[in-house]
Amino acid sequence: MHEQHIIAKRVVVLVICLPPTHAPPQVDSVMRKCSIASTPLAFAIFCLFCCGLGGCRETAKIERYRVQKTTKPTVVKSAKSNERMLVAMLRQSGQVWFFKAVGSSVQIESLRPTLETFLKSVQIEKSPEAKPTWKLPAGWVQKAGTGMRFATLDTDSSADPVTIIVSSLRQTSDDWDQYLLSNLNRWRRQLGLGPIRSEALTDAIKTLQGKEQKIWLADIVSLPERKMPATSTTSVDVAKPQRPAPSEQQGFDTSQLDGKAPEHWEPGPVKGMRKANFSFDRDGKLIEITVIPAGGDMLANVNRWRGQIQLLPVSKADLDKSLQPIEADGLTGSYIELFGPREAILAAIFTKGQTQWFVKLKGDAAVAKNEVAQFKAFAESLKFKGP
Repeated sequence: MHEQHIIAKRVVVLVICLPPTHAPPQVDSVMRKCSIASTPLAFAIFCLFCCGLGGCRETAKIERYRVQKTTKPTVVKSAKSNERMLVAMLRQSGQVWFFKAVGSSVQIESLRPTLETFLKSVQIEKSPEAKPTWKLPAGWVQKAGTGMRFATLDTDSSADPVTIIVSSLRQTSDDWDQYLLSNLNRWRRQLGLGPIRSEALTDAIKTLQGKEQKIWLADIVSLPERKMPATSTTSVDVAKPQRPAPSEQQGFDTSQLDGKAPEHWEPGPVKGMRKANFSFDRDGKLIEITVIPAGGDMLANVNRWRGQIQLLPVSKADLDKSLQPIEADGLTGSYIELFGPREAILAAIFTKGQTQWFVKLKGDAAVAKNEVAQFKAFAESLKFKGP
């Protein structure tokens, strides 16, 4: 029996190492001496032999199954959830001052009474170069501004105060309601919200009476977060911009003119004298583009624009030297660039019949300088349909 045990060990090694078609002679010897039915050891050897035979055959294919993965409920934010923005605007001598606070809805709600009291204390002298003065509430900390910021106000000395950013820009549109709407929609985009139409402006902007100036106040709240059910495929809702009413066209009044605007220009409502209206924001600097049919002397119009951006008037001879030809819709017009210390105006003027078409870009000088090529391409794409 001891010999059989030794042979069995050797058989195991040989069966595993040799191909199944050349079974070793020891296997036959062992099987003759030991009955499978009566000897457990022989039965084990037989099993090992079968394993040796099967081990050299082609392995079975592995089948793969796709199992649906159950995920935990996901919190989806339709916009920048729980954020609220409060912006106050005061204007004086063509300059608009902005006081902007951003925080959670609870923070802003708690801050608002104190902020309104602070805003009513703001005073601005009647001069384009005047700077605002105010009475700082107890616990607030004022820091010097940088770049476009005039000042930064921390509402308390805690580790996580609400910050108020004070800045100013020139009023780039003679239509104050349009200027309010453009800025309001820009702030709504920052919170992931769609634009509103002009008829909703009255409800969106509240007014306060300050010590000397009127105050316009915009209170913007982002959408709350929502829980999506657990599923292997999750759809996220995105806030969709509201479409304008059929009676309110955006971008072009297509009954009067048409053209091609750059993709980053956002269309605005066309109403009143405006037959085209676009704007865009670059790092907080608003640029507006309009097309208006009007009349008047070229020199008078240009000198009026120069005054808007703090440039001195010019003579007709100097104006003629600065005008460049520009083509659009088979017409040859005049193109001019006016760069002031802070703002710029780009303009193209075309005459069709008895109507002069004024194509104008106005806004920050540095941004306008980088927009010259796009503005000229826009002006050259115009097709005038009006009389």
